[in-house]
Parts: sequence; C-alpha cells; structure tokens
Amino acid sequence: MAVLFFAMKYKHIVWDWNGTIIDDVALSVGIFNLMCDACGLGRTTVERYRREFKIPVVDFYRDYGFDFDRLDFRAISEFYIKEYDARRFSCSLHDGAREAMASFKSAGISQSVLSAYESSSLRSALEHFGLCGYLENVCGLDNILAGSKTTLAKELAGRIRAEPDEILMVGDTLHDMDSANAMGADCVFISKGHTDAERLRGSGARVFASHGEFADFVLNS
Repeated sequence: MAVLFFAMKYKHIVWDWNGTIIDDVALSVGIFNLMCDACGLGRTTVERYRREFKIPVVDFYRDYGFDFDRLDFRAISEFYIKEYDARRFSCSLHDGAREAMASFKSAGISQSVLSAYESSSLRSALEHFGLCGYLENVCGLDNILAGSKTTLAKELAGRIRAEPDEILMVGDTLHDMDSANAMGADCVFISKGHTDAERLRGSGARVFASHGEFADFVLNS
C-alpha cells in the first residue's frame, strides 16, 4: 500500500458537495421552479437548468430573469434554503461517491469538502450521511447566499498537508475550477450534477461520467 501511495500524483482530494457528492439536482430544480412561479417567471427544465446554472447563484437568477431592483435576493435565498433544508435528506448520494471516498482513504489520500453551502448545514449533512470519517477539513460559507468560495479555497490550501500540484479539486460547476485555481490545484469534473457535460468539457478540464471512473483515474495517476 505504501508503494501505491507514493506512486500516485495526488495526495489530497478536495470535493465539492452539492451535485458532486449528493444528488440534489432534481430537488434544486423543483425549488427553483417554485421561486419562478412566485415571481411570474416561466419554469425551467432540468436540461435547461444544467445548461445555465452558475455560481454565484445571484448571477444565475439574474440571467434567468429575476429583477433584483424590485426583489430581495436575501429573501429569495431564505426561501430556497428553507425549502431545501426541509427536504435535503430525501436526496441520496451519487452512486459510487461513498465508495470513491473510502477507496481514497484506504490508499492514504486525504480529503476535504469545499462547498458554497452554509457551513453548519454542510456539517450536519455530512454527519447524516456518515462521511465525516473520510475528511480532514470541512469548509462551507458563513451565509446562505451561495456565493463565491475562492476565498475559502485559499484558506483551505493553507491547511492541506500537500503541495498545490498534489491537490485535486473535483466538482460539478465551472466555479469549482475557479476554486482550484485559487488553490493552485488541478481540477476535474463529474458530469452528474448541476452543469451538463458539454459546458464542463468546454473548460478544458477532464470530465468523468461517474465516480468510479474518477476514482480509477486518481488511483492510477
């Protein structure tokens, strides 16, 4: 096992949470459509949502048609998070996510979660799904506005006991590449979350169709 560890390129994996580990796209689209109904906007589909979603989410909302000259973004965020937190445990982990995390731990690869989800809610979700034992660091925002996490990424990089080129960020939105860049780390995507594969491939980063493919890549890199 020691030989396997030193042969591998990556010594630390930084996971995104929403859409990368937890399969919450359908829930998110459902709540988004409730918000559209309340604001007189047409509903979206999962396909359109995945073509257009972005972080910070305020930009996604604005591009979709939410008028923040007359609407309160914080009130909309509070509505979203209240609905999301009430139903989040109806979601499941993506197939293979837990197994990938377990395989990395067994191989001596340390792991963290970096998320735009509010920190205390993130921790409670990780506890609910029994994932804390795989993780050295859990980093979420100090608010519910789902904004940029690049500042958190820089702070996290200082706590990881690996060089930047030994760190790999894995996510499901283009903002995860921004976070990776802030750490000086590499970035890959899994195309089962909030952004479709075509947009992810357009970034130039490697895109995996499953967590199993991703784990094989890391363990054989």
